[in-house]
Amino acid sequence: MNKPALLVLIAYGLVSAVGLHYHELFLDEAHHFLVSRDSSSLAEFYYNLRYDGHPRLWGALLYLITHFITTDPAGMQVLQWLFAMAGAYVLLRYGPFTLWMKVMILAGYYFLFEYNVLSRNYAIGIWMLWMCCHLMRDANRNRWWIGVLILLMCNAHLFFTFASIAIVLYLLVERRRLAVIGGFFAVGLMMAVIQAQTPSVDNVNMTPVHPAEWLSGKNLSFAAGALVQGWLPVPQVNGGRFWNTGWLNGGHLGWVVPWALFLALLGFPAVVLRRKPPAMVFYYSGVGLMLLFFVVTQMTANRYFGMVYIFFLAAAWLTADRMGSPVLTLATMGRSIWMGWLGILVVQVLVGMYAFGEDLRRPFSQSRNTAEYLKGLRSGGRTIVVDGYTGGPQLSAYLREKLYYLATSAEGSYCVWQAAYFPSPRLSVGEEFARNPDLRKLGEFILVANRNLNGEPVGTYRLLPLKSFENSIVGENYFVYQVDPAP
Repeated sequence: MNKPALLVLIAYGLVSAVGLHYHELFLDEAHHFLVSRDSSSLAEFYYNLRYDGHPRLWGALLYLITHFITTDPAGMQVLQWLFAMAGAYVLLRYGPFTLWMKVMILAGYYFLFEYNVLSRNYAIGIWMLWMCCHLMRDANRNRWWIGVLILLMCNAHLFFTFASIAIVLYLLVERRRLAVIGGFFAVGLMMAVIQAQTPSVDNVNMTPVHPAEWLSGKNLSFAAGALVQGWLPVPQVNGGRFWNTGWLNGGHLGWVVPWALFLALLGFPAVVLRRKPPAMVFYYSGVGLMLLFFVVTQMTANRYFGMVYIFFLAAAWLTADRMGSPVLTLATMGRSIWMGWLGILVVQVLVGMYAFGEDLRRPFSQSRNTAEYLKGLRSGGRTIVVDGYTGGPQLSAYLREKLYYLATSAEGSYCVWQAAYFPSPRLSVGEEFARNPDLRKLGEFILVANRNLNGEPVGTYRLLPLKSFENSIVGENYFVYQVDPAP
């Protein structure tokens, strides 16, 4: 790595460390951390994720950290930092892009914030995908390493299983030897399918299976909007909650502009990749699977949408020659296409800087502030009771102990995604107290709710408001009360 690239890597590492240090865990981060922390064995860890449908590689690494290194959530964030840095290193060292373009990629929304500051199972997959792109310059010679990486990618995330499928199709079109890689891929795909199996009964995460509705206008519009958001993650900045919001949609622009953007961004890669058909096969097979996922599940999150952008960068990487000559340049794209690409990078950088700055300025979640406050209340030995099942894991992670959940009538930490624990409509706190008669045995206790309970009837209990923690980016706010059983 040359000196300028090394300086960029150091700067990226410092900025990432600052972002991770000041970032507060939200539900998804804490949940997977706690499944690993509070499972007594790897077999129990595997079982405890039965409702999630996620491959287990990220969680298995967290299991090793929480059982052999530390139960502090900072351990997970250090692991996230290491994988983000590994991905940045491979990009800077081997990526066939000019240095200024690499800087803009790393300073963009996904690499500065979404796949960097948030500790989830994306940075590990991106690192492995970049490694595959580099090794595929000589796929026959590196087939064993590519095979191992593909197998691991299938165990990192469903979306990187899509990337593995796209790599195999790319190599098939390239007419490379596939015996070794295909064998690893078959094992990895089988493992991914097995891990994706979830209980079909009492499962809040089950996607209703109505194939006749998958091709409805609503579902297709959602998928089209997801692709646009993946390329241009322009958020809504009013209302205080920018995360996982999009501005380039029909609600703001009517229906013509969003569909025009979809068609333009759908066709843009075809123009850029036209001289390397295998790379085009890689991109459109991976993105095709992503669009199918969006049509079927209607799941909303910027980290999902951003994978279409990641697939494009990987496809562009695959168009490079053996010497790694720069791609996506003015000479190779033409002025109008290159200006469009530059515009995308500029949008990514501006949104990345905004998101990163907001996370420094405001709590992403109020979980850490609330946990610090609760530590000061524990001196009296009072039990902490949580109203709001999805508000508890973040507190449990920071307090490093299990809490009593009204939703389950038991102590716990991570969420078990049983539909019975998520009644609709949500029960009032008075109803929650009534179905938990053992609370009276606790005497005076501390109630932490993720909703404001002032003025709500609470049956034969008295609520004394102690402190509230609000204005979080993700909407994870907390209200702390002292609760006394009435005579």
